[in-house]
Amino acid sequence: MANNEDGIQSPRIGSGNQQLVIITQLLQMSVNMRHVDEMFLWLSHIMGQRLNIDVLQFWAHQGHITGHFSTELRAAASQNTLFPLHVVNNAQVAEIIRDMLTERSVSNPQPVTSVFSSRQADLLTRYNLHYWASCFLGNNELLPPLMSNDPTHGAIPTPLMMVVSLFTQQMPHPNLLSTIKRILEHALSIAKNRGLLTSMPNSLAGNLANNRVPSKQLTLNELIPHWVQDVEAMQADNPFAAGVVIADKKARQLYFAMDGKKSIAELADSARMDQQEMNSALRFLLKQKHIRLHESNGKAIDSSHFFELM
Repeated sequence: MANNEDGIQSPRIGSGNQQLVIITQLLQMSVNMRHVDEMFLWLSHIMGQRLNIDVLQFWAHQGHITGHFSTELRAAASQNTLFPLHVVNNAQVAEIIRDMLTERSVSNPQPVTSVFSSRQADLLTRYNLHYWASCFLGNNELLPPLMSNDPTHGAIPTPLMMVVSLFTQQMPHPNLLSTIKRILEHALSIAKNRGLLTSMPNSLAGNLANNRVPSKQLTLNELIPHWVQDVEAMQADNPFAAGVVIADKKARQLYFAMDGKKSIAELADSARMDQQEMNSALRFLLKQKHIRLHESNGKAIDSSHFFELM
């Protein structure tokens, strides 16, 4: 039976044996792997082919020396080599994955229209991706920074918290997620034995257990922007008072849509802005000090922590 360039046997066999085939081939291929991301990339290809998954992604929690955490795409593969990966590798999908990581939750297969914004769902269905599902894996093994990561970015080995996200044309088999999880549990064991993951010192594991990350981390789209100065109140006192002058059209549209109640996600929907337009407008308004960002409880926050997301 011939292998392709990834070492993946081309002909399919019975679905009941797919798990065994993948793990057996991984044991052989892992001998030459030098980074765990090589394993994730190989798995994203073979599981896509063997389990009939159109697009498969590996997302993980990444810690930084500054103390903040980010959501990183570790590997992704599509069965269609011409498929533009930006359709699924974008801020809208990352936002959903960030919530899954925070809540350590699993999502059974469901229509993309039930999960994503109408704009993102339209984009997915345009490429014939109608269903989405995910599974969560976590343990105390330390996941190294991305293979391509610049050391100056301050990423550090982080306790493994991972979401495998998958998109399909048809409703997947009910056992698909449990099959994926079993394969990945074996894969992580192999990765540890090959030295691609390292064990966390007991003292650090104890500290993490006693100082857990809040169950719900703050995300950019949940924040509520406020005007720095209350233009309406100012003009009520003096109807001839000049309003705020904002040169950028999208930023101006966003500014006057703000009411101190709507979140960034709600404003984007009402103003019909995509994520790129919204991020650009927010960055402009923040740099010009026309607005500040608040939590839902009214507490103002340091917006510089979110600039990397814009």
